Amino acid sequence: MANFLKTLDNFGASLLKKHLNVGTSETGKTLLILNVLSMIAAAASDTVAAAIDKDTSAEDKKFLVPAGVATGIAKIGIYFTMTTAIIDKLQGIQDKDDKIIVKGFAHSVLEEMQNTGEFEKKALDYVNKIISKAEKGFLGTGLFKKSKKHVDSMRSTLKINDETLTEAGEKLFKTNLRAGFGVLGAFIGAVVGSAILAPIIRDVSAWAIQKMREKKNPELKELPYTPYFGPLGTRMGYSTKNQPLSMKNYMTSTGGNLKI
Repeated sequence: MANFLKTLDNFGASLLKKHLNVGTSETGKTLLILNVLSMIAAAASDTVAAAIDKDTSAEDKKFLVPAGVATGIAKIGIYFTMTTAIIDKLQGIQDKDDKIIVKGFAHSVLEEMQNTGEFEKKALDYVNKIISKAEKGFLGTGLFKKSKKHVDSMRSTLKINDETLTEAGEKLFKTNLRAGFGVLGAFIGAVVGSAILAPIIRDVSAWAIQKMREKKNPELKELPYTPYFGPLGTRMGYSTKNQPLSMKNYMTSTGGNLKI
C-alpha cells in the first residue's frame, strides 16, 4: 500500500512539474491535469477502501476491486482524451515560436477581429485593464498593486502610446484569449465527464466484471450482494439491505443513469 501511494505521489508530482511550468496559454491543459490527478486519487481511494475494508468479504472483494480499477481507468482515460480534444479544438495548438500547428476556434475569432477591425480596440482595452489592475490593485482597493516602476515598465513594454500597442502587447492579448478558450474547454470536459460519462462508465464496467465472474461462478447470480459504491449517507458506501448481484440493482444503489 505504501509503495502504491508513493508511486501515485511521484506520478502526480511529475505531471504538476511538467504542466505548471508553462505559459498562460497552457492554463486549460494545466486544469485538465489537476482534474486528472483528483480523479486518480478518488479512484485509488475507493478501490483501496474496498480492498482493505474488514466488513467486506473476500468474495465481494473479487468483484469490487476489479470493478473499481476498471471504472477508474476507463473514466480517467476517456475524460483525458475527450477533454484534450475539446481544448485543442477551442484553443488550437501552437509551438514555442507561435507557429500554428492546429488551428482552433480561438484563431478563427482572432482572424474575425482582425478582418472587422475590432482587434486593435479589444486588445488595447485588455492591455489597459491589465495595466490599471497593476496600478490600482484588486478591484481598485490597492490590494496586490504593483510599484510605480513596475507599472511604468509594463506600460512601455505593452504600449507605444495611448492608441497603439507594441508587438508584446498584441501577443499578450492573443495569448490570453486562447487561454480563455482553453479554460472553457477544460470546464466543458469536466462537466460532460462528471455528469454524463462517469455514471455510464461506472455502470457498464461493473456490469462487465459481474458477467465475467458469473461465467465461472453461475451461483453468484443467486447470492445476496451489497455494493460498495452505495448512495450517499450509507456507511462506507454500503446499503443496509442485501440485494441480488445484478446490473439493475447495482445501478439503482449507485444512482446510475443507465437503465435496463
